[in-house]
Parts: sequence; structure tokens; C-alpha cells
Amino acid sequence: MKRKLLSLGTIFGIILIIPFASGQMFEKATFQESALVIYDQQYSNSVVMSVGLETTDNQEIKFTDELIQKINDNDKIRAVVFTNAGECVIGVTSEQQCIMINFDYQQLKGDGGIRMVQDSAREMGNEIITDLNEILGVESEFHSTFIHTVDDANLLLETSGVISGRGAVSATYTMPKQSTDFLFTGLSGTMLSKEIRDGEGFYNVSKKLTKDGESIISISIIKTGDSNLFIFKVTKEIKDIADDISRINILENFGIDEISRSNVFDEKNVPLNSVIHLVVIPNESSKIDTISTHAITDLTTLENISKKGWFFSSPAGNTIDAKFLFGQDKVIQKDELRVEIGPWDGESELSFYSVEDIIQEGTNDYQSIEDFGKKDSTEDESQYAVLVIIIAIGIGAAIFYLKGYKQKR
Repeated sequence: MKRKLLSLGTIFGIILIIPFASGQMFEKATFQESALVIYDQQYSNSVVMSVGLETTDNQEIKFTDELIQKINDNDKIRAVVFTNAGECVIGVTSEQQCIMINFDYQQLKGDGGIRMVQDSAREMGNEIITDLNEILGVESEFHSTFIHTVDDANLLLETSGVISGRGAVSATYTMPKQSTDFLFTGLSGTMLSKEIRDGEGFYNVSKKLTKDGESIISISIIKTGDSNLFIFKVTKEIKDIADDISRINILENFGIDEISRSNVFDEKNVPLNSVIHLVVIPNESSKIDTISTHAITDLTTLENISKKGWFFSSPAGNTIDAKFLFGQDKVIQKDELRVEIGPWDGESELSFYSVEDIIQEGTNDYQSIEDFGKKDSTEDESQYAVLVIIIAIGIGAAIFYLKGYKQKR
């Protein structure tokens, strides 16, 4: 069960373009927007929130064709990440920002040793760093080749070492740190398509998030087989505020009363391309008690996902993992995203009930989920597998988040 709790890592390289059995009723959209909130009681007592804009189309998040060709031609490159998080690897200060070009350790090592790994990573990194500097508008210089020997990050988020963790090597380039709002203004203007910028939606939320001095930005290229996943993400961590998880309202963390889907999706039947994701890591085993909207029990039919509501990957235990889907709605109010969480003894029988009526806006009533959970494991796997296919979670902010865990664990 624990291997399923944080599915973030296992779905990093998958993009929402795969249709269901009723796929002929869906349209394909390469662009996806996601908002993630993590309540972490167990490790850092922090709340981490992020907004990610993701695509497989290089015309929506723009890198030059020449750079993409160089990256794709080198089968040893696994990912490229730019972030102003600071301290991205040991030796980098909090006053610096980084470009990390990531490789697989075993591929670089070959018949040589660590020296070969370091030299090869730097040599291959140098082949694309000039292109990256030009696109990002920075003047980074080589700092170090860092070999990740600790896999705490992988164990926590079940990643395969693409960004950090044992098995990853980063050719790291640094430059003086710039503020997130400054970077966002410049980079969104040159790298995000006009359609995304004018589409508002989650883009507006990410822009608002950059006004906080503690927010960080990350831009990533993740190689996913024959294609690439491009991610533009803003993240913020608030420390020492995760003591109470009994009542959570997602949008309060972003300081907004409502959230809208991007206008990019207007007149398109893409109900799964806007996702709000809640992860709670409690101090003790807990469970979802109540929600204020529809509970989606099955993602395999158009009828079910046409209704706004929550789908629970993990409704109880040491981690709670829930995704809110917009269905056919354009705007979601903050009261529709209320969640209540209570303790769980780990033994009570859990069963998932189906909710057909959505609470009307303006009421204070909650629908109850009193015993959600223990089902046939095969049935669980099939529903989780569907969700893995349809929801991609950005990888860029993981550097910032995982760094915090490594220091505190």
C-alpha cells in the first residue's frame, strides 16, 4: 500500500493525451494545468503549494528545435531543470540559482570510474549549456558534477532518479539568484505561448504565487521515450503551519476564492486537463471524513468524469491522496474544495459510496465519506492505473521540495 501512497514519481513522465474506452468522445490536448497542495505533518510541518503548466508540445512551452534535437540525440540525458530554489546541490548557496543537466550514473560510468562520470557529464553538459543560457536569458557557469548517492527522495516520492536520488548525476551550472516574479515575467513572456498567457486559468494563479518572496520557479524538460514533457512551475512552501489538518480548503492556500480552467480548453471536451491535487502526510494514520462535492468512484466512463468532484487514490492511511476534476464546469468556488480529515484506527472496514447529487453552492452541509477504502486489490489497481495515465505531475518543484526532506529526515 505504501508504494502507492505518493504516486508523484511514477507519473512524472506521463502526459494526459491517452483516451479512455470512450475515447472517441474526447479531444486530445497536449496542454495541462495542475495545482498541487501538500500538507506535510510528518517530516517538515510545512504546506507546499505549486501550480504547474505542462505540455508535450514545444510550441506551447518554447525551446528551440536545435536544443531539443541535441537533447534527444543524446540518449544519456534524462532531464534538464532550471530553478531559482537555491542550494540545488551541495556547494551551491542560497543566493544562487541552477541549471541541472541530469544523466544516469550507470550509463556514464561504463567501464570507467567516478572520474569518467564527472568528465563525461561536464563535457555533455557543455554541449547544450550555451543554448540553455540563451533561451533562459542567463549567464550560467559550470559549478560541479554532482553524483546523487542518497535515495531518500526516491523512497519518498517513488521517483526513478530523474531529478535526484541514487542513480542520478547532475552537471550543475550556477548564476546569481533572481527573484521569482522577475523570472516569471521574463520567461513566461518568451517561453509560454500567447494562448496560454491569454487563457488565464491556472496561469493567473501561478502569476499571483510569484508575488510571494518565498516562491520559487522551475522549468524542466523531461525525456519520456520518443517525446519530451515540458514543465513550467511555481512553488511556495510555508513552514510550521501543518499542525491542523482537520479542515482543509485548497484555495485558501493560494489566497483566492475561486479557480478557473484555462480558456485554452473552451469549446473542447477535455475534462481531465485541469486537475487540483491534494496530498496529506499526517503524523498519525488518518482518513477522509467529509467532502463538499461529488465523489468520483470510477474514471472509466465519460458520464462519471463529466461531473466535478474528488477521486481518491488513497483516502486513508499514512498518506491521503486526492484529485479534484472540473468535469464540465469552468469555475470552482473555494467552498467546493473543502475537505475534512480525522483519525483512523487502520482496522475499520472502509467502503466507497457513490454520490450522485452535488452540494449546492452556498450551503454549509458536507457529504459524508464514513468508511472509504478496503476493496479488492485488483479493482484498486485498475482504477489507480487509469489515474496514473490521465494525470501528469510536474517534476520541476520536486528539487525544492525534496531538498527540504533530505535536510530534515
